[in-house]
Amino acid sequence: MRTVTEADISIFAGLSGDYHPAHTNEEFASKTPLKRRVAHGLLTLSISEGLFLRTNVLNWEEEPIISLGFNNVKFPNPVYPGDTIRSVFEVVNVRDSKSRPGSKVVTLRCECTKQTGEIVCEYDHVVLLLSKADQ
Repeated sequence: MRTVTEADISIFAGLSGDYHPAHTNEEFASKTPLKRRVAHGLLTLSISEGLFLRTNVLNWEEEPIISLGFNNVKFPNPVYPGDTIRSVFEVVNVRDSKSRPGSKVVTLRCECTKQTGEIVCEYDHVVLLLSKADQ
């Protein structure tokens, strides 16, 4: 779990260059349907991925991976400063790599929720799990 702070949102705006006032201007945000500043969707996804990496489920040091992309990304509910999010990952597909014999292509499905139980981000992350020969 991780609590999203106002500093996280400000830092992400600076890193990404996304200074949309819904994220950076409380007065502007108060006039939107969400009524206050919200975290960037991609910040939520990034934090979710960081939570997954901290679990070390795939043991990154012994089985390096390469991210191949994200599919079916959705942000059904907002994340506000002070919300605490958690992510649950499930392996939904494993197949042999066509381009790297011995390596596997793994699809992980993520559901990220906040303390209210609302889903705030869901997506599939496709990764290449490298064989010893590719390392």
